[in-house]
Amino acid sequence: MTFADPSSLSGPEDELPGAPGLEPVPVEPPGYLWRPIEPPAPPPLEALPPRPPRLIPNLGHALVFFALLVPSFIGGYILSFFFLLGFHLANPHTLVQEMTHNVVYAMSMQAAWYAVQWALAALVFSLWWHRSMTSGIHWNNGAALRWFWRLALVGVATGLVITIAGNFLPMPKAPPILEDMTKSATGAWILMAFGITVAPLTEELAFRGFLLPGLINTFRWMARREMLSEEAARALGIPIAIVLTSIPFALLHAQQVSDSWGPLLLIGMVSVILCIVRLVTDSVATGVLVHATYNFTLFAGLLVQTDGFRHLDKLKG
Repeated sequence: MTFADPSSLSGPEDELPGAPGLEPVPVEPPGYLWRPIEPPAPPPLEALPPRPPRLIPNLGHALVFFALLVPSFIGGYILSFFFLLGFHLANPHTLVQEMTHNVVYAMSMQAAWYAVQWALAALVFSLWWHRSMTSGIHWNNGAALRWFWRLALVGVATGLVITIAGNFLPMPKAPPILEDMTKSATGAWILMAFGITVAPLTEELAFRGFLLPGLINTFRWMARREMLSEEAARALGIPIAIVLTSIPFALLHAQQVSDSWGPLLLIGMVSVILCIVRLVTDSVATGVLVHATYNFTLFAGLLVQTDGFRHLDKLKG
């Protein structure tokens, strides 16, 4: 009795008898029965979509910035007090009174306050955002340099239009800001210098650097979570953010204009223009430039009216 060669019972290695074209059956290696059973390989993971960029600055960042005003005021007051005390012959109690009523001392204290605010904000937000504060708020100094003269013209034109519009609205005859200027020519010059440098920088940093984008990013956050459509977030978010930024901006100057609604309305309109400049140019620096040239235009009118601050009595009544 003869047996057939087992190799003659199979065809090529990749085919089985009666089933041409089938894949070869994998052969287990020796000793496979004593090896642990390996779980099947997981299916390949689909590529996760990239995370959306962080919303910087958001409304929480804006609230923290304004909260920093408290320690900044304390630090600025202490710094200015000891600085002025070194140049003041009176006792500390008299100096405290002077810092309240003397324009020169009051502006020195406010400048120190704002300087401490800038330093604290730069430290806190650079650590928080892992980038510089100027990058986070889109300072974008290049845009201000590129469009310098156009932006300056916008500021001058805004100042002229607001001055003309003030003739048609009820305006206080002797607002506190003018009373401060009439006390001394030195105080008037310091107020002017403060108004075209420190004040625009700080106010734009607060309102157009933090508050305006923080409010807009709130609507963008709602759109990401499908609480609003992207179209609605843009159509509603931007105008609402501009209004909600302009109201506190105007109220900040209420005491300077005797709480009169006429100048407050005009200041609110200036804020709207500054918000539009900030959004169109994507730059806080451009808003600072427009704000500074706007303030300069107003002070220039007072300079002409008082013959270079030599006749401050013309500002009274």
